[in-house]
Amino acid sequence: MRLLGPLFVGTILSVGPLRADSWTLPTVVTYMSSHGQARAIVTPRDLDSQMTYFEDKVKGVEPAGQEKSGAPAANAELQRKQNGRWVVAWKAPLTNDVAPVDAIIRNDGAYFVTFDDWHSLGHGPNAVVIYGSEGERIARLALVDIVPANYIEVLPHSVSSIHWRGDPRFSRDGKHVVIPVPIPSEKFSTPRTVDLAISLADGSVSPLDSAAWKKAVEATSLVRTARMAEARAVREAFFAPLLGPRENTQRHWHIYLREAVARLIGDGNTPSTTVLRSPGEPDYAVSESWIREALLEPTGDKVALATLSESNLARTLAKIAPKITPDSLSQTTIFVAVSDKYWSDIVAAMRPTGAKLVQLNPSIPLEQRQERIERRYGSSAAGLLQSDQGVLGHPAGSVALLAGVLCIFLAGFWMACRRYRRPS
Repeated sequence: MRLLGPLFVGTILSVGPLRADSWTLPTVVTYMSSHGQARAIVTPRDLDSQMTYFEDKVKGVEPAGQEKSGAPAANAELQRKQNGRWVVAWKAPLTNDVAPVDAIIRNDGAYFVTFDDWHSLGHGPNAVVIYGSEGERIARLALVDIVPANYIEVLPHSVSSIHWRGDPRFSRDGKHVVIPVPIPSEKFSTPRTVDLAISLADGSVSPLDSAAWKKAVEATSLVRTARMAEARAVREAFFAPLLGPRENTQRHWHIYLREAVARLIGDGNTPSTTVLRSPGEPDYAVSESWIREALLEPTGDKVALATLSESNLARTLAKIAPKITPDSLSQTTIFVAVSDKYWSDIVAAMRPTGAKLVQLNPSIPLEQRQERIERRYGSSAAGLLQSDQGVLGHPAGSVALLAGVLCIFLAGFWMACRRYRRPS
């Protein structure tokens, strides 16, 4: 498999797995009660465009993205059915910036409840807003008013949203709105949920099943601990000298290539990465075509190659090189993850192409670049590591890390010289 463009590999403790977002411009929506006796028509604030909205948010311009001649605020009109006709009970502005994401209305129209803000599910003060029989606001809850902050940390997140709930409903007695909340888990399957009830009278929150809620909170602690450990491992790996992957798989070699090249020449010069499979694998042939394509039709001026079988990579390059026009790769740098045993064979095979070859010897540790440390963790990176609840719990660990960071300045140039072994 060939990978093009930047690849981010890491763990974000506070958000867990990140998902993609897709939001269309809000439109007028009618929410009907379950028995069809009441409805609420929600009209969003009019936006010029999504792009204008995002640009204004970045610039701090409010109301962001407002269409000049459009509705300046979101509003709702609640109607009840009387003698077969819809009669307006009330019309009032909503607290949402643009529009709610969802809403439900009780059959008698006495309560109307909205959920979240357009384009920011789970964020802000409008996670749940309860309106009364005349449009008055009874309660307004942020997500932290519903579940603890540490619970929020381990819920599924996307770029703009926190996926904190399933479809809300009214309780059988009509006195509460019931919201299924995901139980945090390390698995990527559809999560189990636990029901929380919010009083329509005053917005107070309570679990329907106290024992189930207690287990959900306990699960939160376990997941958070696991993610903290994973985050520490990722951070420590980022600081540690880089060696070849422990697992001889395509995925791990792609990760190694990206990180190794970044440590050599810095971020912003991401090459395409191509990994040659082992000859005995049933889908080997296609991986050889990837190598051929990477060399005959490079997508940029940098290419990175690795393999699950070093001897086979040397043979494959020797077979492909004669098909490459002499000196046609003179403007291309090719990084090759291979040991010293096969490096000279690869240099000899590729010399006619004119490519600049750079060896990535998996057995030689490659130190992290200081500017990458500062970019990711700040100039006081060592202090940040100490703050991560035990990552450097022992004083000796702090000293060791500080020494390691300082050594990057001294060892970086020397290690780079060892890595940049150009053909003579």
